[in-house]
Amino acid sequence: MKEFKPLPDKPAPADVVGVIPWLKDNLFPTPLNSLVTLALLAFFVTVIPPLFDWLFFSANWSGTTQDACTNKDGACWVFVIAWSKQFFYGSYPIEEVWRIHTCLIALVAIIIASFKLHKDLRNKVAIPLFLLLPFFSIVILDGSLIGLAYVSTDYWGGFTLNVMLAAASIIVAFPLSFLWALGRRSDMPFIRSVSVILIEFFRGVPVLALFFMGSVMLPLFFPEGTNVDKLLRVWIVLTLFMSGYMAEVFRGGFQAVPSGQYEAADSLGLGFWQKTLLIVLPQVIKISMPNILATFVMLFKNTTFLLIIGIFEMLSTTQTALANSNWLGGHSTEGYLFVAVVFWICCFSMSMISSSIERKLDTSHRN
Repeated sequence: MKEFKPLPDKPAPADVVGVIPWLKDNLFPTPLNSLVTLALLAFFVTVIPPLFDWLFFSANWSGTTQDACTNKDGACWVFVIAWSKQFFYGSYPIEEVWRIHTCLIALVAIIIASFKLHKDLRNKVAIPLFLLLPFFSIVILDGSLIGLAYVSTDYWGGFTLNVMLAAASIIVAFPLSFLWALGRRSDMPFIRSVSVILIEFFRGVPVLALFFMGSVMLPLFFPEGTNVDKLLRVWIVLTLFMSGYMAEVFRGGFQAVPSGQYEAADSLGLGFWQKTLLIVLPQVIKISMPNILATFVMLFKNTTFLLIIGIFEMLSTTQTALANSNWLGGHSTEGYLFVAVVFWICCFSMSMISSSIERKLDTSHRN
């Protein structure tokens, strides 16, 4: 029998690498990487301190008029503060802003409920509440149907209009796009043809052209004396535009579901809608979730195009504020930077929600 010989003793690997070896291995491993590291260090040293000084330390924060911006070396955040009400609420009466807050709180509450509710209640409670939310918001914001003071849509605006329009369009477009995707896969030629025409039209036409059609051309086809609110027309256009893109996302999800799932559902004797809603749809949503959330973000950002047709969402309100005769001191950098930061925060939050949903739907059991 062969004699066993123990392995020679070796020192245990060091758990902590020193600062100098880490810098050498990660920042200066090659001459090229060393040049890139030095260039980035030079950038941060020369650009970041002056930028922070302009943004925060030398910025003007207090006041209500342009005269308060005494330090010309810093940003004039007084402009943003003075116009903050219009940026967020447009011309909506300040004493009725509680209605907007009610709608936003309802939206957030339903989103939280869709995460926190038990899965048996989620479909029975969260989905109907989502579908009712756009119409609930219209009734609250308008006010005339429930005995509140009437507020015309001409006064609706600001960032909350971006949020509410995007949310309402997404909520209505979600089931509509699902039906379009089913229609495109249908064996009935008429339904398939209509679905293909709708999807390709709303995907192929630029959203600005659709806005002009909904705002300018569509009223020409109405009977004389018929007046459809501009904001309602825009909502319909956004919903159909979103439906066209979402339908293709769903179609890709349908194609990714293995054929064995359809066959297993048929073997159980499930009807078409039982098979589609209980077996196929959950897998389609799981597969398509990254593209679904990306489409949501795209639609939210596209609401800024409403300024072209004279709807005072946040970006349009900013341009109006910059053209005001009392603020002609050149505050476009502050205004557009503020709009960019607000939209980035919202889009980043939507990305985080998307990641959370993907983790919840992940069944790969990976560590």
